[in-house]
Amino acid sequence: MSVLQRTIRMFVLAAMAVAGPVAFSQNGYHPNAEPVHFDPDWQFFAPVQLQDMEDLTARQRANKGFFFTYDRMYLGVTRPDTETSSNALDFTWGNRFDAGWMKDNDKGWTFSTMHMSGPNIYNQYEQRLANAPIIPIVPGVGVDERLDTIRDSVNVGSFFSFDANKTWRLEPYRYGGILEPMIGMRYVRFEDVAQNDQYQFFPAVIFPPFATTASQETITRQIALTNNHMLLGQFGFRYTKFVRRWTFSNDAKVFAGHVYQNQNNSTETRNTYYAATAAAGAAIVQTQSSATYFGRKNNENTVGFDIRVEGAYKATKHVDLRGGFEMLYFGRGVWRGATNLGGGNQFSNDQHLIMPGFTFGLTLNR
Repeated sequence: MSVLQRTIRMFVLAAMAVAGPVAFSQNGYHPNAEPVHFDPDWQFFAPVQLQDMEDLTARQRANKGFFFTYDRMYLGVTRPDTETSSNALDFTWGNRFDAGWMKDNDKGWTFSTMHMSGPNIYNQYEQRLANAPIIPIVPGVGVDERLDTIRDSVNVGSFFSFDANKTWRLEPYRYGGILEPMIGMRYVRFEDVAQNDQYQFFPAVIFPPFATTASQETITRQIALTNNHMLLGQFGFRYTKFVRRWTFSNDAKVFAGHVYQNQNNSTETRNTYYAATAAAGAAIVQTQSSATYFGRKNNENTVGFDIRVEGAYKATKHVDLRGGFEMLYFGRGVWRGATNLGGGNQFSNDQHLIMPGFTFGLTLNR
C-alpha cells in the first residue's frame, strides 16, 4: 500500500471518529454532561441575542411560566397627625418580593409581599443619674455608665403587606403594549409605636433641727403600641411595553376594606431615693419600680391605592436589572397612638398614611 493510500485511509477514519459524536449530539445525546447543563431553559446568565430578541413579538417576550422579582425599597413614611410636623416624611429601607406563574393560556397568579422595619425616629438625650460621679474626659479613663436614655418618639413603626391576585393577559396592542387586569386580596399590618419618657429630680428637704428627707429621682416611661390589621379587596392592572433591551411597566391597584385596631399601653415608673443630698457617688437608700398596663380596641375602614412605575434592563437571557418608583396611600382608617406625657390625641384612629419612594432590584424569568 502506497503512502498516499495510507494517508487517505487515516483521513477517512479520523473523519468518521469526529462525525459520530456530532451526529449523536444533534439527536440530543450529550456525553459526559450534566443533565441540565445544555438545557437553554436553565442558562440564566447566557448572553442576550439582541437580534433574536427584536424578532420576537410582544406576546413571546412577556413572561411565561414561573417568574420571581426582588426589590430593595427606600420609602418615606408620613408622621402621625399627633405630631406638629405631621406632613414631614421619614425614609426607611425595606424589601419587596414578587412571584407568580403565567400559563400558556394567558391566565395566572401573582403574589407580592413587602416588609419595612422602620422608620425609627426619636428625639432623645442621655440623662446622667443624680449620683453619677463626675469623671473628667481623659484618654484612657473609663466613662461612667450611670446614664439613662430619655426618648420622645417622632415617627416609629413597621409595615407588612401580602397580596395575591388572579391575573389575565389580554391581546397585545398595535404597538406592542400588553395589559394585564387583576383582582385579588391583600393583608396589611401597620404597627405604630408612641413613646414618651420623663425625668424628674426632687432634692432633699431639710426640717431643722429634726430631720432631712431623702433626695428622690423619678423616671417615667409611657409606651403606646398600636396595631392596624387590614383585610382588603383589590383590583387593578399592569401595563407592559418592550423597547429593545428595556421593559417598561406600570402597576396600579386600588383597595378597600376593614381595619381591626388594637392598642396596648404601658406606664413604667422607677423611683430612686438617695441618702440626704444626691451628691456624686451618694448611696442609694431605696429603689422602687412600678408598672401599669391597659388596652383599647377599635374598628375602622380604609381605602387607598398602590402605584408602581418601573423600568427593567435585560442584562442576561433570564435576568433583568430594574429600578422604579412606588407609592402606597391609605386615605383613612389608620390608628397612630399617643401617650399622656406626649399630650397628643390618644383616640386619633382615623388617620391617613402615605409612603412614596424608590425601588431597585432584579427579575428572574425562566
